[in-house]
Amino acid sequence: MHTARRLAAFTFALSATRLFVGCNGTIDLSGPSTDAGADASVAPDAAPDSSVAADTGADASAAALCAIAGTSRCGGTCVDLQSDPVHCGACSTACDAQQVCSSGECAASCATGLTECSGACVDLASNVLRCGACDVLCRADQICAGAACVCPAGTTECGGACVAPAADPHSCGGCGTTCAAGSVCSAGVCTTSGCATGLTDCGGACVDTTSDSSHCGACGTGCLGGESCLSGACACPAGEIVCGGACVDPTTNHANCGGCGVDCGPGSTCLAGACTGVPTCPGGLTVCGGGCVHAMVDPYNCGGCGIECSGGMRCLGGGCGCTAGETSCSGVCVDVRTDPLHCGGCATQCRPGEVCSGQKCLGSCPTGLAACAGSCVDLKDDAKNCGGCGLVCTGGTVCANGVCGCPAGTTSCRGYCVDTATDPANCGGCGHACGAGGSCAAGACACAVGTLCSGQCVDTQTDPLSCGTCGHACAAAEACVAGVCKVVPADAGVDASKPDAAKDTKP
Repeated sequence: MHTARRLAAFTFALSATRLFVGCNGTIDLSGPSTDAGADASVAPDAAPDSSVAADTGADASAAALCAIAGTSRCGGTCVDLQSDPVHCGACSTACDAQQVCSSGECAASCATGLTECSGACVDLASNVLRCGACDVLCRADQICAGAACVCPAGTTECGGACVAPAADPHSCGGCGTTCAAGSVCSAGVCTTSGCATGLTDCGGACVDTTSDSSHCGACGTGCLGGESCLSGACACPAGEIVCGGACVDPTTNHANCGGCGVDCGPGSTCLAGACTGVPTCPGGLTVCGGGCVHAMVDPYNCGGCGIECSGGMRCLGGGCGCTAGETSCSGVCVDVRTDPLHCGGCATQCRPGEVCSGQKCLGSCPTGLAACAGSCVDLKDDAKNCGGCGLVCTGGTVCANGVCGCPAGTTSCRGYCVDTATDPANCGGCGHACGAGGSCAAGACACAVGTLCSGQCVDTQTDPLSCGTCGHACAAAEACVAGVCKVVPADAGVDASKPDAAKDTKP
């Protein structure tokens, strides 16, 4: 499950109406629904609810996202297609009783690094539903990092809940500090002067609605299903699309290869958004769940299939780790230079009224630095406090002179900073996609799979606009089957894998 992918979406679930934690500690992955779904009282290590119809397909057009990142809708229930043995890789695929579901494929045993929990192969180091052990369920406001349920970066444990001291009016600046009526919590300080410039008062909490996944665009509007808040709107990570209630990568997703509902089927992998027709991947890539991934850098398959990086870590050379300038504290990446909760070291927390600067707890910030929720930062170049406390740069932007912008050599495309010289979704310019099987080099598309037609990669065996060869378009009543235009009966669909499914229009 892609729990590490968008921890903010899971953190939001603490207050969201679409995800509930029951009295017995179980999670309803779908949230309230009138549809018949799985029994939320089923323990996380119990066998999945077999009452969900095995032949129910994922609704690729479903707009409603599942509450937890990485889960998809099968009928009225959200399930993890990567580990659920009743819905393994697809809603309609159930593993045999002797098999397990490992990275979306039925197998005799779990892949290296994964643990079997009642037929489901999971990464106990990052899975919020099975954290450290099959029967350990993290709270809705926690993440699973280092095989333990912990609070995300920027939050701390206060009275059995993860709170953000920077904005929480009931724990403003630290646990137990409640702002008086008529005041708000802004940058970790209770004030009657209202929220700082750029922040919005959401129930006494001063937040940046352009980046806050719990208040995205407006107070109370939360992002779910792996989305994050980007310029005030919930969006899937760059390159991903919504399919079946989840954010998926169409370049590697076996069940949504190149687009929602495009299933490569048995014996084929998904490479660069195109089905290869073979069960293997080119050199340097690894087959994970039927998709070809870079295990050296893929945060969801880091060093092995299903091994996810959590706590803000990235996949560096096939291992999860914090980036330069950050330290892992209980599996969460923090900056001990300025973090008042981990000032100078993981176990050092500054006292109330103190700030953290240069790895030391001080009474006040040095000249030129601003105190933002106990951290001494330079508002001119701090991406989490750019131009003002709590103003966060998103989409890969960096802070320069107090303004968020894309780094040199990248371009802003739909809110994300991308390299148009290498990005197959924006090759040579924003919105110019290379298509299924395409790659981008020096701003020009090339095809790993398929044929380059008018700058896009197409399958000339099935494309009605380039059937058999580039530019050869089929008539309105025809379909392209095995590279030949054929008449399609009005009451029948065409399976391109069956050449006899339609009649040739030409001998």
